[in-house]
Amino acid sequence: MGIAVIDQGPELFWFVSNALIQDEIHLKHLQTIQAGEHNILQELPEIVILNGDNKTLLPEKFINKMRNHVFARNTHFIVVTADTSVEFKKNLLIAGAGQIVYRGKGYGPSPKYFSSLIKWFLNSKNPDPQIFDYKPVPFPADAEFTSFGRIGWISSTHCMIEANLDLNPGQSIEITNTLFEELEIKNAKLVCVEKNTVGRYYQYANSILCKITSKDIHKDSKTLENWILNNQNLSKHKPIKVVYFENDPDYREEIKQMIKVGSAFCARGYPDIKDFQEVLDYQLPHLILINRSLIQQDKAKFEALRSFVKTHFCFCVTYSESEVFNSEEFKKLYEFAMHVPKHIDLPLLESMVLKLENKLPENLKTDSKKFYFNKHSVNSRLSLHANCKITELALNGTGVLLPFEINNFCACEISSNVFPIMELGRAQYFRSFNSKKSPDNSNGYFHRLVFMGQNVKDKELVKNGTESIALVGYERWLKGDIEPLS
Repeated sequence: MGIAVIDQGPELFWFVSNALIQDEIHLKHLQTIQAGEHNILQELPEIVILNGDNKTLLPEKFINKMRNHVFARNTHFIVVTADTSVEFKKNLLIAGAGQIVYRGKGYGPSPKYFSSLIKWFLNSKNPDPQIFDYKPVPFPADAEFTSFGRIGWISSTHCMIEANLDLNPGQSIEITNTLFEELEIKNAKLVCVEKNTVGRYYQYANSILCKITSKDIHKDSKTLENWILNNQNLSKHKPIKVVYFENDPDYREEIKQMIKVGSAFCARGYPDIKDFQEVLDYQLPHLILINRSLIQQDKAKFEALRSFVKTHFCFCVTYSESEVFNSEEFKKLYEFAMHVPKHIDLPLLESMVLKLENKLPENLKTDSKKFYFNKHSVNSRLSLHANCKITELALNGTGVLLPFEINNFCACEISSNVFPIMELGRAQYFRSFNSKKSPDNSNGYFHRLVFMGQNVKDKELVKNGTESIALVGYERWLKGDIEPLS
């Protein structure tokens, strides 16, 4: 655990060290992409800070590769760069960068802000509201909210998506998707039917079963049905979800090699069981493979599995090649699991997956009336849209009202015609910092958002705009009257 800084030179590491001098956080400086990758896969640091201007690094590709590793998916990436181009920023955000910080000749982030950013990333699920110096001014404006998600499968009438929106049954949201555009399905919306009953395939907070609605739903459902029938040979279903718990970096790499593209299972990996119950509830795995040394470290947490397997289609296999963690003792203590005397190799894994496939409940089996997207398919990507209200603006973020809750750390785009009055682009990128029920007791939620990839020029524009609003008021600023009254 800790923070890794990847940069050829020492300057970025010195800056990070200085910013975190008051914090007891383990830092490591790595000078090459090879050393960085090795460190990430061996030590699984919580945060990796990259020099985005290092041409040998190719940060978009590096982040995307690491974020797709079975054990490194929870690592946060911060890119420090002088490249202010919109295209570079978008590519980084799509690849999975958690934040982009601008640094160049004569400008850079303050150590205080950078320290606050690190503290937020280390506790993004429940951040301290006082981490950032947040002094908003009133900024009431109509806006459009866009977030992103994935489609797991689609039928002629329904689809299973993953997103960082917490929709409740009956709530609907507008969507755009390349498949819907290709099939000319107009005014597409998804209506939440139920959520979080099948676990996650991607890394989003919620899995949501949705009913599809559109301008001509009868015609469009037939179109979808025919498309699914004609493309069934491209459907890629991985019905078995395997979750590994392994603390040995070398065996973790062996596990990675066992996960083949054409496998009938998908896999996630964790280096410990400190959040064991949370992982069970989030992933809803069908097969758990766990090193007995981790159980020995915290038997109380592992006990959560005893009740979980009674109510879910889930099997557990423990393993260890150490005589210290002999399988015979574990057979007596944990009769609900299978205990093998050595590491699990590929033939054993494939035989277990095959047996589980044959035992799957009907609702989890491959269905020819559904199309299951490959994660690399552009058609699996989904944009979700809703109207929202901006209520306030600060130097490092904004506040918006939405009819539903979005999860902390959710990435989103807020577009408004008022931003250009401040000489900003109409669309701005944010991450959700925290949320609460709307203060006026309506059905909505207030969300405090933090700017993502806010460059030096835009930060100065926001600073000037908020200072003017504080001086003359929002209405006068909106009309261009920014001179103080005498």
